[in-house]
Amino acid sequence: MIRIFPAVLLTFAIAGSCFAQGPFGQGPATTPASRLDMARLQTVSGAVSAVAIGYGWQYPSITVAKVQIKVAPVWYLLENDFEVKVGDVLDVQAAPAASAADPYLYAVAIVAAATGRRLRLRDVSGVPLWANPQAIPRDGLEGQGTQGSPPAVATGSVERMDSGFGIQMPTLTLRTADGSLLTFKLGPERVLLQSDLELKAGDPVTVLYVSPGCRDELVALSITSAAGKTVVLRDGSGRPGWR
Repeated sequence: MIRIFPAVLLTFAIAGSCFAQGPFGQGPATTPASRLDMARLQTVSGAVSAVAIGYGWQYPSITVAKVQIKVAPVWYLLENDFEVKVGDVLDVQAAPAASAADPYLYAVAIVAAATGRRLRLRDVSGVPLWANPQAIPRDGLEGQGTQGSPPAVATGSVERMDSGFGIQMPTLTLRTADGSLLTFKLGPERVLLQSDLELKAGDPVTVLYVSPGCRDELVALSITSAAGKTVVLRDGSGRPGWR
């Protein structure tokens, strides 16, 4: 199995308790009723100034235009290949809780201004889409293709593996033969853990990747070890292959 070193586990170690909300054995058995007042749905726009990973049974929250908004379990965002970090400009459709005792807004949909990608979090009644794993729509994320450069190949040795700040995919930094460093966005931790691919600093590796035209990042489509083991993460358009 893949060995992910401490830096990679940073985001996921903090968010581990949130995984109890997820679909991997500990999620709720029935779909709950909405706790939101959807008649008061509103849009909050601006740059993300903070990302807080929830503890226990709390949802992670983001702060946009000085408004704190609870979003969704970390696994749901990453399963949909949707990342959030400080500085991202978002349009967040959100509704308040139906109970006056709950002061938070809850995100219903999030649109990333830089890419136009839209992630649905709750249905029109305000019920979380992840409450019933079988009901999670495959089209929850709109515009998830990269629409950038054609696929390219980079070969070199693993310099390091890291997790990003906020809610982001793990990344792999590759040192090429000419000494250049290239950093690639990978996929959800569970995909890496299930891949039976071991990676550590210094290992030779080949990465098939694309560079989205609207984002300053490299996105891995597949990783191949020196032994010829290949893990496919996305198709040629950049759409996730793990769902």
